[in-house]
Amino acid sequence: MPCPICKSNNTKYFANKNACLFHRCTSCKTLFISNMPTQKILTEYYANQFSYTDGLINENIIRIRGKIILRKLHQLAPLAKTLCDIGSGYGFFLDEARKRGICVFGVEPSRQLVHHAFKEYSINSFLGTLEEFVRKRRRQFDVVTCIHVIEHVPKPKHFICNLLKLVKPRGLLYIETPNADSHLLYVERENYTFLIPPHHLWIFSKESIKKLLPENFQIIHANTYSYPEHLMGIVKRTVKNLASKTSEKTHTKFILSNVEGLDPSDNHLRMTQKRLSYFLFDRLLAPLFTGLLNAYHKGSILELYIKKK
Repeated sequence: MPCPICKSNNTKYFANKNACLFHRCTSCKTLFISNMPTQKILTEYYANQFSYTDGLINENIIRIRGKIILRKLHQLAPLAKTLCDIGSGYGFFLDEARKRGICVFGVEPSRQLVHHAFKEYSINSFLGTLEEFVRKRRRQFDVVTCIHVIEHVPKPKHFICNLLKLVKPRGLLYIETPNADSHLLYVERENYTFLIPPHHLWIFSKESIKKLLPENFQIIHANTYSYPEHLMGIVKRTVKNLASKTSEKTHTKFILSNVEGLDPSDNHLRMTQKRLSYFLFDRLLAPLFTGLLNAYHKGSILELYIKKK
């Protein structure tokens, strides 16, 4: 099956998740679904199953990440005065942008989230999809941001085309999405954290996003980042894979369960051990070494700053 992004025939079956058949392109590294869910299925999913509370729960993380993104955007486009965020959610990122004196606007398909952004932060948003916004209210901005959205859309090339229509000449487009060329994907494979259809329909690499861009747009800065839980996911999956390759799985489990002489049959002691392990590895050690995942752009999340010529 040819890759929908780069048209290469060098593709391989990768995994079956929720009846979605994922294939991987060895040329541009994109993960794509060969039997893409219909628009009806996607509409029903976002109406009935998708959880919009995650954004509310992760407000602090969104604001911290927002400040990092905005600092870099200011370095690359110090004179930018207007910013449009596609999939603007509860408005946390736009609120941070406005604190920096930027005139902000959002595009968001959820009525609940549009209402929240206006009520809490007086942020104006267009209620609808990107395609509807481009068709009904054509505007251009100095900066357009698309943070963890493109992996959700069934037609990314069409989506990118509409995104670019919003960018002023010499303006910037920022895209953030899970990285298909990451250590996390290579280790977790079919158990990959971000392989969650129909929530995620694609996993892109820098190369695949580059293939979607016309010639008058250029990636001027690329970066990746990871969270400590990604490092721990890699460590745990590696240990599990190693254990499964030996005939000593039971013995290994026994050793791991008996650190400090703990009895594996004692639930209370095992819970204590798990808490200690979580505190030591997940909370203390993982944050110190997570940065190693980002070397050579192999981090879990891809960041692309794209300039319109």
